[in-house]
Amino acid sequence: MHQLREARMNELAELTELCLQSKALWGYDEVFMLRCREALTFHPADSENSLICVAQKNNTLLGCAQLQFNKDVAFLERLFVSPTNIKNGIGKALFGWSLKAAHRAGVECLLIDADPLAAGFYLRMGAREAGIVDSGTVPGQRIPRFKVHLSCHHSP
Repeated sequence: MHQLREARMNELAELTELCLQSKALWGYDEVFMLRCREALTFHPADSENSLICVAQKNNTLLGCAQLQFNKDVAFLERLFVSPTNIKNGIGKALFGWSLKAAHRAGVECLLIDADPLAAGFYLRMGAREAGIVDSGTVPGQRIPRFKVHLSCHHSP
């Protein structure tokens, strides 16, 4: 069984690689992945201005999630699972952590700007479509936004 815990500063580089490997699983080409590198790179400031959770088993990192807050809204900045652990409940556990952490912070909703190929996951987790937004990674690309109202949502 895996455990969830706060990320450690010395794990940020490993978490960046986990995110890149997970994103690459969708079959994106090398050019696209290079465009994503900066957006998926964890920096020391991320540990100071956001919450980062990791899923771990036997000292192996299985996935991570990152939340940032802006007034009464939480943003799920990242949620990635290592390719070898997809469909093992890690994503669901990290999403549940995100909901609980956002609820504890007292925000009204959780927003997720998702990779279009991950949209089905967020819908299965109870998120609702909330429009289309510009990608922060690829100029000109539009991606789906999802929203979870925390006052009435129960963890997956």
